[in-house]
Amino acid sequence: MAKSKGPKRQHNRPRKRTWARKEKKDRRNLKLWAEGARESILLPHLPAYTDALERGWRAERDYVREVCNEFHARISWRVGNDEEPEEPLPDYDPLAAPEVEELDDEEMEAKRSRVETLNARINRWLKYRAKKLRRPTTRDRTQDPWGILLSKLAGIKSPPKARQGFQQYMHESYETEIKAVVEARWKAELVEEDGVESLKTGKAPNAPFRAKVAREMFKELPEEERDALMQRAKDEATELRREYVELMKGPPSKAPKDRQA
Repeated sequence: MAKSKGPKRQHNRPRKRTWARKEKKDRRNLKLWAEGARESILLPHLPAYTDALERGWRAERDYVREVCNEFHARISWRVGNDEEPEEPLPDYDPLAAPEVEELDDEEMEAKRSRVETLNARINRWLKYRAKKLRRPTTRDRTQDPWGILLSKLAGIKSPPKARQGFQQYMHESYETEIKAVVEARWKAELVEEDGVESLKTGKAPNAPFRAKVAREMFKELPEEERDALMQRAKDEATELRREYVELMKGPPSKAPKDRQA
C-alpha cells in the first residue's frame, strides 16, 4: 500500500520590512536616539573606547568623559530628543575652554539634569556597542572580523593586493609614456567607429581602453623591465601590508583629527 503524502511543509521565511522608519518625533521610545548627527560624533570614538574598556574602569570613565565633552561642545543641551541639530556641526577643540552660558537658577538646573541624562545615555550607547565588538575569534587581529571592523571605524584600510605588471607600469609611467599613445589610439578608433570627427573631442578614453593599451605596451617592454616592474609591485604591496599589520597591532589613535574623521 502506497504511503500517502502528508501536507507540504511550509517554510516560514522572514519577511522583509516594507514600512518606512518613523521620524524621531513619532517614535514611542529612544531606541535609536543617536541616529543621525549624534552618531557621527559617537561612532568614531568606538575603537578607542573599546581599548579603554580593556584597560579598566578608570580608563573607561576618563574616556567617556572626553566623549561627553565633545558631544556637548558640538550639540547644545537644548536640542530635544526628537530634533536633529543644525549641520554642519561645529569643529571641536579639546583644548579650548568650554563656552559659558548666562543662565538663571531654573535654567542651570534644567541644563544639569539634561547633561546628566545625556551622559548616561552616551555611556550606555558606547558600552552596548563595544561589548558586541569584543568577541575575538583569533589572536591575529588582521584576520579577526571584529578587529577589522574596529580598524575601519578608526580609518585603517586593508592593504590592496599587489598590482599586476601592466598596472604597475600605468602607476609609474602613465603620464610620461602611456597617455599619449592611449589618446592617439582612442581618437583613431572613435573616427573609425563613428565616422564623425566632432566626436573625437567629446569623449575621453575609458578605463578598459586605457588598461588594454597599457597591457599591449607592457608586453612590448624588454623582459628585464617587465620583471623589474612586477618585483616593484610585490615590494610595494609587502610594505603596505607591513604598515597595515603594525597599525592593527597598535592602539587606536586618540588624536582629535582622527576621531572626527
